[in-house]
Order: sequence, then C-alpha cells, then structure tokens
Amino acid sequence: MSFLRGVLAGLAIGYLTAPRSGKDTRDKLTQRANDLQSQWEEGVDQVKSQIDRLTGKAEAKADQYATKAEQVFDKYKNETQSAVNEKQARAKSNYNSTVDNAADAAKSGINHAEDALKLN
Repeated sequence: MSFLRGVLAGLAIGYLTAPRSGKDTRDKLTQRANDLQSQWEEGVDQVKSQIDRLTGKAEAKADQYATKAEQVFDKYKNETQSAVNEKQARAKSNYNSTVDNAADAAKSGINHAEDALKLN
C-alpha cells in the first residue's frame, strides 16, 4: 500500500510541476487516477476469478477424496459384516452340534440306565 501511495504522490508532484495550465493538469490527474482505479479493479477482479477457480478445484478434489474414502469405508464395512456373519453361522453350527452331541450322550446314558435296570 505504501508503494502505491508513493507512486501516486510522485505522479501528483510530476503533474503539478509540469508546464501546463491548471485545468489541463487537473484533467490529466483525474484521467490518470481513473486509469489507475480501473487497473486496480481489473487486478482485483482477476484475483477474485483465480480464487474462485482454485476454490472450485479444491472443492472438486475434496469431493473426489470424500467419495473414494466412502467407497473404501463401505468395502471394509462389507468385508467385516461378511466375516461377522460367517463367524456367527459357524458359532451357531458349533452350538447346535454341541447341543445335539449332549442330547445324544444323555439319551445314550438313559438307554444304558434302562438296560441296566431291565437286567435286574
């Protein structure tokens, strides 16, 4: 900002000391100030445009990464759910086998007891 003030002050001094009439000098100063303002506004617009473009790119990249992360999460979630379902099925099968074996053993024990009682 100080550089810009220095440039403006230098221009003003140059125009004020130039061999012209007061009206010509004022007109020149006004025209030059308007030109500088237009250039400044153009520069600001360019910067805003670049910021908007970069922001758009950043948002697109963030969306891509979010989508990819969601896909990876879903993959691991599905794999985990499949593993859990498989373990539950195996546990249920093992439980049922154990219960069946215990029932068979109990029935066999009862049959042996009945046979032993019949002999007497």
